[in-house]
Amino acid sequence: MSFIRIGFPSLQQFCVNALVAVSLLVGGVAHAEGGPATAQDGERVIKLAAAADKDPLAVMSSAEGRWFQKWADDVSDYQFGPDKGVFWFHNGVAKGDLMRVLRFHHTVTTAAFQWQKKIKDPRLNPADDDAKTLAGVEGLLRAYEVLVAKNPENRVAKIDDLIAIRNKGGLADFVKAMPPMPSR
Repeated sequence: MSFIRIGFPSLQQFCVNALVAVSLLVGGVAHAEGGPATAQDGERVIKLAAAADKDPLAVMSSAEGRWFQKWADDVSDYQFGPDKGVFWFHNGVAKGDLMRVLRFHHTVTTAAFQWQKKIKDPRLNPADDDAKTLAGVEGLLRAYEVLVAKNPENRVAKIDDLIAIRNKGGLADFVKAMPPMPSR
């Protein structure tokens, strides 16, 4: 099994990750399968997204990350499905473990965004869908930057190009011009 090359975490980073995990576990209770989102769920998701900005691989691999993945699939009143941003980086931009971490981070970022903006199903309003997609792409760029800082071998030219577009203020236009999701 291969993992993203990030090197060994320092004792300080391990302690930070442990503290985040404990605070997330203490802060919320398990969500009932298939039920509506609770205020505690939303708080957990927002904290998880903030922690994932600092160490996306550790958060994805944690018990809280696994809770989130199950919760996002099971929650009955929010739709966190893929969007054209996910399709863009799944379509040959990122591969393997890097793709899995970026996909996780995109999902947790969009879930936190939707919770904060009270957007239950962004597909119902094109402006909400565009805003959700932009938030997700911004999130995956933050995760990518952390992963590359830990190990430059994680670098992907197309994502570096997208960071340059973001840094010039053109990310929203780039996301708006992405091809739509393919029909199922």
